[in-house]
Amino acid sequence: MKRRIAKLTGPKTFEFFEEDLPELKSDEILLKMVSAGLCHSDIPAYMGTSAMGRNPLGYEDVVKPHYPIGIGHEPTAVVEAVGNAVTKFKPGDQVTGVTSECMATHKIIREEERIIRVPEMDKPFECCLGEPMMCVANIVQAAKPAFGDHVAVIGCGFMGLLTIAGLKNDRLGSLTAVDLMDGRLAVAGEYGADHTVNPAKESLEETMMKITRGKGFDVIVEITGSLRGLASALSISRISGIGKILLPSMYTRNEVFTQKMAYHMMYRSPILHVVHPWYCEDYMDTLEKAVSAYKKGIFPTDRLITHRIPFEEISRGFELLENNPEEYVKGIIVFD
Repeated sequence: MKRRIAKLTGPKTFEFFEEDLPELKSDEILLKMVSAGLCHSDIPAYMGTSAMGRNPLGYEDVVKPHYPIGIGHEPTAVVEAVGNAVTKFKPGDQVTGVTSECMATHKIIREEERIIRVPEMDKPFECCLGEPMMCVANIVQAAKPAFGDHVAVIGCGFMGLLTIAGLKNDRLGSLTAVDLMDGRLAVAGEYGADHTVNPAKESLEETMMKITRGKGFDVIVEITGSLRGLASALSISRISGIGKILLPSMYTRNEVFTQKMAYHMMYRSPILHVVHPWYCEDYMDTLEKAVSAYKKGIFPTDRLITHRIPFEEISRGFELLENNPEEYVKGIIVFD
């Protein structure tokens, strides 16, 4: 059997390859891809600046890209065949989770990889992106706001908006969305934000003083991927007390950590909590809860997917991801 796979052969350059797939081993599963999410964490590899790999000591590290590179890690798929020792899945099952190099028509994985079966639901299956929803569920679990806490989310892209939807509850003192795009702030209001702030049009620190009565935000999720977002988070963290700043972003840009940020960090002394998936205590349990949240409508994932790009147009998808126009929130690559 053959598959088609899109690989980077240089910075911003995709080529399609046809490859033979080996026969399934007893513990393996053949997946037929339905969709694959476009994620900003793939941008360094796309740009040719860095990629995930292993260093000489054997653990995961940053390496220079060595082309060709397979890319993508947010699949939805259908099980097409299983090895004779597989017990958790059967042909026809719809699955989601995380696996590498999923910008391909098919992929072989081991049964024990981080993939789960998707239950029947009245929601579009191609939008059931388990990996990013698991990341958001991990953020919400780690945030743990206390009764009456003032919470802010800086960055209202796909992940930020899902975080707002997940954090919304009656126990919060307030939930504030911060972004430079008014359209995204309007969406944040629809999904649970009590307040919205555009720092280009009003003082973020003055608004923080009004909302929190001068105390600062107790919990902040900084999810812009820019040190400017972190600078904003440090400037509005709780004053004269321990605030918490959650950091699920990848800071891959060449930016300067400023003296003002250092002073805010010293005076406010917030907890800086990195909440990438590697932090999660039980990945599979959180993945199950994330898919359940999509089924129940807690995560409005399908409504936040603004672009569906055919597999053959993968280059256009990554151009949208790189340039991030205002109308773009989340894109998926779709397979026939």
